[in-house]
Amino acid sequence: MSKQQMLENLISSVPENKLDIILAFVKFVLYEESDINNSFLSEPSLAKDWLRNEEDIAWEDL
Repeated sequence: MSKQQMLENLISSVPENKLDIILAFVKFVLYEESDINNSFLSEPSLAKDWLRNEEDIAWEDL
């Protein structure tokens, strides 16, 4: 089995909530030599907090 096939098999069984993290990592590995904005790599982790109802309530008056 090729490495690509192994990766495809593993990713096909990953829970949906882990795919953003895997995607960010793959982008990091593929584009680490380029001028990618590294702040985008933390977005999946930060989104967990940003998308909470408590955050919406805290910012609704601004």
